[in-house]
Amino acid sequence: MANQIQDYLQKDLITELGLQDLPLEKQEQMILRIGALIQQNVILRIINELNEEDKDEFDKVLAAEDGDKTLSFLQSKLPTLDDIVKDEVAKFKQNAIARLQAVMG
Repeated sequence: MANQIQDYLQKDLITELGLQDLPLEKQEQMILRIGALIQQNVILRIINELNEEDKDEFDKVLAAEDGDKTLSFLQSKLPTLDDIVKDEVAKFKQNAIARLQAVMG
């Protein structure tokens, strides 16, 4: 899931936020930090959409720390997982751009 979020972010977020002049290493650090924030929001949405039984199973899958199994589990339980990720990325972008515009005046 983290790679999926990073792929969505890298498409145009660097340019939209005006970060293209940062050194590549700094850009990558920013994408990782932003990705972690978005991943938290995605997980919160996922938890709200799972029933109690699936939440218990999700906890077990997460505890195994196997990203592929976690992603497979989520895709099997939430056919809209890609839409949830895209939606959370879009929300982050909108909020970040609005804040930047407010600061830039």
